[in-house]
Amino acid sequence: MDSNKLSNKGAKSSLSSRADRQNKTTITTVRKKPLTTYKVPPLTLRLSLTDKQKVQDWVEDLQENTNRKVSAAKLFRALTSMKDDIDNNKLLELMNDM
Repeated sequence: MDSNKLSNKGAKSSLSSRADRQNKTTITTVRKKPLTTYKVPPLTLRLSLTDKQKVQDWVEDLQENTNRKVSAAKLFRALTSMKDDIDNNKLLELMNDM
């Protein structure tokens, strides 16, 4: 497929997009990592839609029982602070069954 056919479909070369951005000071396409309120990049968790929904349901249940805003990040911070109270053998058994 030649470049004329591609441009007819809306494709642009990096050189043509450079001309579109004359007023901008940067020409790089590398995105800056977004930062959380703690000034660190967010942790990406790869979860299935079912698992994401289970986490969200848990967060909503916790939020109903408190007067504070609860998020998945707050849930994970709470879990990490409890790690010494969690039975690692039971946890590993659950992980091995997944």
